[in-house]
Amino acid sequence: MALNVQMYKVHNYLTNEDIVMARLVNQQVLDFNALCDYLADGSTVTAGDVAAVMKQIEMRLPLILGLNAKVVCSPEGLTFRPKVSGSITQKQLKAKLQAKLDADPSADIDVNRELTVSDLSVSDLTAEIGIELPKKWTERFQSKAEFKRIRVDSSDGSEEGSNGSSGSSENENENENENPNLNPNENTGGGDNPGGGDDGEDED
Repeated sequence: MALNVQMYKVHNYLTNEDIVMARLVNQQVLDFNALCDYLADGSTVTAGDVAAVMKQIEMRLPLILGLNAKVVCSPEGLTFRPKVSGSITQKQLKAKLQAKLDADPSADIDVNRELTVSDLSVSDLTAEIGIELPKKWTERFQSKAEFKRIRVDSSDGSEEGSNGSSGSSENENENENENPNLNPNENTGGGDNPGGGDDGEDED
């Protein structure tokens, strides 16, 4: 098994240079039921037990996060935490004040006044969930991950036309669907070209 990668070249107009980056392709999906079966295999719990716990987490976790609590969900430190986002700029404030003034021209509103902290209200905020992955998970994944370079004959510079590999024990001819629990018809790989190459996730 390996991570299928495809190399592609883009031009970064900010730095005025070409960049070759990699993206994952041919990703497959391990659905919820298959995951429960996999986790229960070889243990004293059934797939139904695993599913029940996962569903309880789905229902209870948002309630706990709503109490402004961080929740540690694994022995190695998988953590869910509440986050908040929302902001207002000087330009946005001016537009908002201008709209009020247009609605009531007699109102005493200074559309050019300086932005203050009180201009951002709680109704402008959005509650989000942050996830902190344990460092050990990343290290363990990187130690097991291997790469398989996918050759694509293309005239747009998306692949160099040669096979290469990275990893300690990669087999170029290995079956890409070795896991019977994976759906071979699913393709969720990052196939979109980000253009300028400014998206940090595609550069990893």
